[in-house]
Amino acid sequence: MQEKFANIAFNIPVSSLFTYSIPDELKPEVSPGIRVLAPFGNKDITGIVVSMSDNTDLTKLKDIKRILDPVPVLSGEMIGFCKWISAYYISPIGEVIFAAVPKGVNVESKVLYSAAESTPNINYTQLQKNIISLLEEKTLTIKQIENKLRSKSVRSAVHSLTAAGALEQAFVTTNESAKPKFERYVKFDLLEEFREYNKASLEIFFKENKFRSSCQVKVLKYLIQNEISEAKASDVLKTTRSALSVLKSLEKREFLTLVQKQVNRAGSHEFSDDKKIIELNSDQKNVLKEINSSLGIFKTFLLFGVTGSGKTQVYIEAIQNVLNNGKTAIVLVPEISLTPQLIHRFKTYFGDIIGVIHSKLSDGQRFDVYQRIRSGEIKIVIGARSALFAPLSGLGIIIVDEEHDHSYKQTEKNPKYNARDSAIMRAKLNNAVVVLGSATPSMESFYNYKAGKYSLIELPHRALKTRQPKVEIVNMLDELRNPSKYKKYETQEQRVLSSRLISYIDSALKKKQAVILMQNRRGYSAYQQCLDCGTVKMCRNCDITMIYHKHKNNLRCHYCGSVESLLTNCEICGSNNLKLIGVGTEKIEEEIQRLFPEARSMRMDADTVKGKDAHRKILKSFHEGEFDI
Repeated sequence: MQEKFANIAFNIPVSSLFTYSIPDELKPEVSPGIRVLAPFGNKDITGIVVSMSDNTDLTKLKDIKRILDPVPVLSGEMIGFCKWISAYYISPIGEVIFAAVPKGVNVESKVLYSAAESTPNINYTQLQKNIISLLEEKTLTIKQIENKLRSKSVRSAVHSLTAAGALEQAFVTTNESAKPKFERYVKFDLLEEFREYNKASLEIFFKENKFRSSCQVKVLKYLIQNEISEAKASDVLKTTRSALSVLKSLEKREFLTLVQKQVNRAGSHEFSDDKKIIELNSDQKNVLKEINSSLGIFKTFLLFGVTGSGKTQVYIEAIQNVLNNGKTAIVLVPEISLTPQLIHRFKTYFGDIIGVIHSKLSDGQRFDVYQRIRSGEIKIVIGARSALFAPLSGLGIIIVDEEHDHSYKQTEKNPKYNARDSAIMRAKLNNAVVVLGSATPSMESFYNYKAGKYSLIELPHRALKTRQPKVEIVNMLDELRNPSKYKKYETQEQRVLSSRLISYIDSALKKKQAVILMQNRRGYSAYQQCLDCGTVKMCRNCDITMIYHKHKNNLRCHYCGSVESLLTNCEICGSNNLKLIGVGTEKIEEEIQRLFPEARSMRMDADTVKGKDAHRKILKSFHEGEFDI
């Protein structure tokens, strides 16, 4: 018996589902997890069916307009997981559900307004006149009209004009912005027939077949001499310096075929090392044995391993065992910047069955990864928080690397959740193993081990028996009291690095070694303060200090993003005795360039990695020796 009603979630901050009637012609196709287009307010938007029922107490239900997918985009397991996150973290169910599907696949209708051919003869306000004049040129949505006229009364004015017959409206459905990407390929099926041809016989062939176009000859020679049976049309055209019309002419003469093939928009992640065979030490073997013995049952391990103890290699070996048993794996990392190195390690071992999910992917890239996961092509997903929603089937293990990191908590946008704790629940739903790895476990995880909820496994020694790095703490107050050994320090204002650190950097550069400097604040200075009254410039919205960014010459709030000009006088007492205090990454970079003008340096922070894949490019350049510091 087919159910009559569907409970649908929309991507809106509302905690409830919305019940719709299923038209008879759609009943065979509607099922939980499928995307539908349904009327909501005065427009149609994308929703996802969460559940279905035979009866409801509601009356006057709206009908589902159409189905957007031939098969469900979410499995029953994923819907159950999203319901748990919604209930546990008190997050709107629709926002949680839509966090599990790639952006850009939503369809909605919008209302376009235009001026009527003949406007009624009534008294119009100036705003109404401006709206009519604007819409006589082209059709616009209400939001576009508001942006152009910048008036808060636009919406009510548009509605009153529409009611009076001065404006006409049309409903238009938008297309999905994320779609498969196709590229044109050249298929050369005649390659085998030309294998025996030498240079002379080829010339005779071209002459007998009356090839007048030198470009056509060039393309065929390129394909034959390089033994290419299939290649991207763009590559062929670039190499032979030909036009697309050349390929089309050859296709017309049946020498080759042009086909459209779906391609993946995956970014480049790999560095340049070859695969290394690593023999596990006794500690690693014991830990791996514990993990492998629990495959197929839900169990949470807290892997307490010192830095350099070989946790990543244990992850790789454990995942290999999972794959051997026909299951899949998720690896979570707290920051996007950590993924390139980890991806490189995993790709050298597992090849193209790796998928990467993080917030810097374009809609198209995310869509491609999502499709490859659903098709079963991808068996291992690596990424930050959002990778937890990867639609893998047969999940066998979830690894949470650096489990103590606060970045696993999503607090800045909806849905708000803790990916580390949610990973444990998803593993429970799949009878999978969870490994929480850290050199400094969080107090919550260590308490759960003490309470008997987690099993502790340890790697107490460094994998290669190398020494722990020597750590020195330098009191900068002592540095400022004593005269510097370096004449490059002209004033205390420039004393942001200790003489000992300068000495180590100088020594490393002379030995052709690389240097990494970590600073916990971006920008140039931490705040601007009046030295007469002590007032510190604060953000008007957040009441926290405004950070000075020298490259933009302004003060910025790192919470809300508001920007203000650098003060010339104190806002409280009017004094011009102002000082920039504190050190950020910009100031460190400036000091390094002053002290070591010959060294090649690169700053990596949120201001320099805004571009697509920028963090990976910087790390790869450093890995390949293009920068010293």
